[in-house]
Amino acid sequence: MMLSLQLQEKTYSRTFSLRNIQMNVEKGQTMLLLGHNGAGKTTMIQAMFGLTPFTGYVSLHGEQLNLQSSAHISLLKKHVSYISDDHALFDYLTPREYFQLLQLPHEQDATREETFTDLFELSPYMDQPIAQLSHGNQKKTQIISQLLRPCDYYVFDEPTNGLDPDMMIILKKVLMKLRDQGAGILISTHHLSFGDTLYDHLMILRNGDVKLNMSRQETNETFPHQALEEIYKEVNRDYYMQVERLLNDLDTTRSS
Repeated sequence: MMLSLQLQEKTYSRTFSLRNIQMNVEKGQTMLLLGHNGAGKTTMIQAMFGLTPFTGYVSLHGEQLNLQSSAHISLLKKHVSYISDDHALFDYLTPREYFQLLQLPHEQDATREETFTDLFELSPYMDQPIAQLSHGNQKKTQIISQLLRPCDYYVFDEPTNGLDPDMMIILKKVLMKLRDQGAGILISTHHLSFGDTLYDHLMILRNGDVKLNMSRQETNETFPHQALEEIYKEVNRDYYMQVERLLNDLDTTRSS
């Protein structure tokens, strides 16, 4: 069982496009999506939810979805939670009010809400307007709001933005628990150390091209004993050779 994106073409300009990319998020597995700014990561995620036009399709558990159909969008929302790379919230509400707004009465689970607000240390701020919260607490509000409803799949686009080290560690543990309990996880991140121990499958993009698409077992065999940062640099070797040439030409000594 999986959530799948078959992106045949998404064109931005004459010089940049995404073509012939298939991304599968399997239940009980974590897919890690890496790439530089503008590589196409967020566009792929947005395509998965019908938020940007593209040529291709999305399928859920083998059923191809019509992203123009309200019934199919409702089905997608039922099975998939999406945490975007921004945290656009109804900031005139408190976190407590916001959580209540997003949940149907039969979905509300006070114990689950209390557990997540305690884990992410949001409990003291539950009755303060979101607009008055710090950037980090606003991000935690967004994350918790999408974790309250049990889903088959969780899609996170840059989930660590605004989180301190403690919260990043806790989020990683939560994601591992969700995966171990059978959920499929998709994470797009710039924090290589955050994703290093999480992924079961790794995809790396550069300028719209898939540079690597491997399972963890395959990466372990292809790049033995290498951390994710080293794998990323090896996959993007041409780029980092240019970086090294520029660094060699750099003179940071202060002239007298």
